[in-house]
Amino acid sequence: MKKIGLVMTGGGARAAYQVGVVRAIYEIIGKKTSLFDVITGNSAGALNATYLAGHAENWDVATHNLVELWRKLKPQNVYDLRAFKITDLGAKWFGGALFGGLTSKGGSFNNLLDTKPLLELIQREVNFDDITDCIASDQLYGFGLSTTNYNSGSSVVFYEGHETIKDWARSDRFSVRTKFKAQHVLASSAIPIFFPPVQIGNSYFGDGCIRQTTPLSPAIHLGAEKLVAIGIRYPHQQHRMMDLSFSPIGNPSIGQIIGVLLNAIFLDSLEGDVERLMRINTLVEDHPKTHFKTIPILMFRPSLDLGSMSQMKSESLPPMLRYLLKGLGVSDDKGLDLLSYLAFDESYTIPLIDLGFEDAMKRKDEIREFFEV
Repeated sequence: MKKIGLVMTGGGARAAYQVGVVRAIYEIIGKKTSLFDVITGNSAGALNATYLAGHAENWDVATHNLVELWRKLKPQNVYDLRAFKITDLGAKWFGGALFGGLTSKGGSFNNLLDTKPLLELIQREVNFDDITDCIASDQLYGFGLSTTNYNSGSSVVFYEGHETIKDWARSDRFSVRTKFKAQHVLASSAIPIFFPPVQIGNSYFGDGCIRQTTPLSPAIHLGAEKLVAIGIRYPHQQHRMMDLSFSPIGNPSIGQIIGVLLNAIFLDSLEGDVERLMRINTLVEDHPKTHFKTIPILMFRPSLDLGSMSQMKSESLPPMLRYLLKGLGVSDDKGLDLLSYLAFDESYTIPLIDLGFEDAMKRKDEIREFFEV
């Protein structure tokens, strides 16, 4: 049997969609062990990837508990929303901008939210020794998380896996074998500007999507021979994109601008990498005598626009988060993309879980064929 890899990229709260897809795949295949041999993730996908890797000995329990975790998730489980904390961070940003950093006492301010609650959540929900044990018992062949180093600007993939896996390096990206800790997960999911950089060793790292232009690559390097990739981008039709591009709109708020920038970071790379892999597969199939091999891929995309699904959800969020988002120009109908990245609330995540589950269930036959059952 070929090793199957699971690739989950980022997108903040949108990653709840991935959870529904993976649960549906388990229910369709019904394979409690070795459902996936290789697991990789970056950004919020790193949270899902890490949880699944640590519970890979039983995919029924792993996917069920991960769904329940997301269903109960609250914004205060991800970042500190106490009034004094938000006010303190805001004052430091304002003071740094107004006085040229003179109030920073030699430091710098590079985040809008404090993610200590997320660190505590990771430490509580994941036993990192379990990942090592799953690899040692052949329940898992390889596991990797992508990060971005803020000094070199390189994409750094931390990984753990079978002893036969070798380090790899390409232009502006390389791998490091490591024993995982919570800091690796926190770094991979550190949304730029909003979440603080995370120190690993002597350097600082941030969201893995920033420089990860080939998100399928880590899974392939870790030994995957077939890939399941779960995207979070709704595939707009070309005419729809053209209509939106030239439709009347007011001067965009900072929230709308940040939303577009985050979309570029989180959504574009997976789509492009899948297209490249499919073209390579076609070329290899047309030239069967080549020494290259095809890598079959099963790609999932949401059937609805996850950004638009955050409309009218702001009222469900804690007052301090609404206050922060309002200051960035986010309302019930503006800045929805930005809102969707930060809306770690059941009012938003549960519909996304359900959508992912439904989208996958509609492809039962295709999934069974891919998994050869």
